[in-house]
Amino acid sequence: MCKVLIFGCISAVMLLIAAYGAPLPTEKESLLKTLIRDLKFLEKNKNKIHLDLYTPSEKQECSWQTLQCYLTEMGTLENEIEEEDFNYLQNIKKNLQSLMNLIPLGTGCKICEANDKKEFPAFHQELNNFLISMLK
Repeated sequence: MCKVLIFGCISAVMLLIAAYGAPLPTEKESLLKTLIRDLKFLEKNKNKIHLDLYTPSEKQECSWQTLQCYLTEMGTLENEIEEEDFNYLQNIKKNLQSLMNLIPLGTGCKICEANDKKEFPAFHQELNNFLISMLK
């Protein structure tokens, strides 16, 4: 009896949310917001990381390849970040991979190594801007 009441209330709330135009967050949207939040924790390392990283400049049609490039370059940061930020880096890598599983593979996109190399602050900003653009 109690379970029926609880499920009934949950269903009613979901219907009200849907009726008033507040969309329920999708897995993709949730991953993007988590990635953007976790990137903020790496921001304090901007002036401590002295690497040039391939920084994609592709548009939305090449989102999969762009994310793959960022994921690969994130792997090179493992020895460069402070120990207390290592878990954030691991979460970013895991969530980039999960996001890639949700979007189609683009065609006619350039490989990661064909992109310009930029210093970490620019790389960080470009990745953040790309993730924000995917939210729209």
